[in-house]
Amino acid sequence: MWRRGERLYAFLVFLVVALEAYALAALVLFFSARLFNRLEISQVQGMLFKALGLTGLALLVLGAYILVYHAYTFLQEARDKEASERWLGIFSEALFTGKMPPSPPWPQAALEALLRLREMLQGEMAQQIAGWIRWARPPWAFRLRSRWISRPQRLQALEALGLARLPETLQAILPYIGHPDPVLRLAAARAAARVAQGEGVWQLAEALLASGLSRGALLEVLLLLEERAGPAAALFLKKGGKEAVWAALEAIGRRRLHSLAEQAPFFLEDENPEVKAAALRALARLGYPPLGHEELVLGLLRHGEEFLRVQAARLLPLLSPHLSRRALWVALKDPSFYVRRAAAEALASVDSATLRRAAEAHPDPYGRAMAAQVLMEATWRS
Repeated sequence: MWRRGERLYAFLVFLVVALEAYALAALVLFFSARLFNRLEISQVQGMLFKALGLTGLALLVLGAYILVYHAYTFLQEARDKEASERWLGIFSEALFTGKMPPSPPWPQAALEALLRLREMLQGEMAQQIAGWIRWARPPWAFRLRSRWISRPQRLQALEALGLARLPETLQAILPYIGHPDPVLRLAAARAAARVAQGEGVWQLAEALLASGLSRGALLEVLLLLEERAGPAAALFLKKGGKEAVWAALEAIGRRRLHSLAEQAPFFLEDENPEVKAAALRALARLGYPPLGHEELVLGLLRHGEEFLRVQAARLLPLLSPHLSRRALWVALKDPSFYVRRAAAEALASVDSATLRRAAEAHPDPYGRAMAAQVLMEATWRS
């Protein structure tokens, strides 16, 4: 990734290194020839002075360029910031007074000011800002279709399109979700999540399933979709592999997608422990009892994976009180500190009297200590 001016800097560094290598090679040859009496001492001294002069000149040019580059970029950034603030004031005044801003074309600073307003505002004002962005005809989508722009320019265009949130730009973004460059793929997925609307959400979900993105990236995209995440999560559950299913279950719980809650219990039978844990978390966050799957939840309390036992203990309060009290009492003697902690906290939400009895009379000393600790913390909080 290159910033403005860094290509010239890289060329200068390469040139300095090449000149130094040339000077060093020449010195080695001249001193070797002098060692075998092939050259006069004056010739060797002349070459030594030339090498020193070349080294000094190269370092002088490189140092001068670095100083000028930093001075120029500092002044340029100050000018860009001032221009952006000025255009931000122009657009804000037009927005609140009802006047039209100056007619485009606008400089880059004006487009950046519009993107800042688009990100901050919602409702009618946000739609008005979107209309001004369309009026300006920014070059971002065109840049993505060009074959000759650099990687940084593509990344900047994807970021700008994501901030602008114009649904009609989705088709320019979607091809990059399958790009071989993983950085461009992730940037495109983030931008598309902000842009996609209606049928575009289905297109985005189909592209994501074929993208090869990690489960964390897929979850991030679903969370960026916000209230539009339902169709994409449903498609992930139906057609996705374990990574996509995990991301969908996590999004169902975090985004409180109650319309998909009834699908989560079926993944308690999945062979992948991470998917099972995600299903347990989704049900617990939604407060959706896994009716008909109680035996599965109780069986997970005896699973070999510690994190599964923790999530199962947290879900138990959604089962019948009698069943959950008995299961949580047993879970208090689990060898894992985290399972005992989850069981004690869940028992506190189900029946505090049973938790007090466990703090006094539970047969496992570690279970008694954990129950007493959770009771003490509850007293402090109250």
